[in-house]
Amino acid sequence: MLEHDRKKLLKVINLIKDIGITTDEKLPITYNQVCELEDAEYVLRGIGVFAKPKGKEHGQQMYWADYEYAENVRGDTSEND
Repeated sequence: MLEHDRKKLLKVINLIKDIGITTDEKLPITYNQVCELEDAEYVLRGIGVFAKPKGKEHGQQMYWADYEYAENVRGDTSEND
């Protein structure tokens, strides 16, 4: 694993830890934590080589779909940042 990927994963795991601790203490999740979760999604997608399926009609990524292994998503070439 590359060092820059490890740094990204370190940030993601600490974010997940912080949210877990915050919610365990019955405190509200902060807006910044929610914003960072979106970045964490893309970090994990790129490192894990995941992709969302594409719609049959227009070939666009299905926004609400769960991620899958990129190699199992037909026609995926753009999901891997």
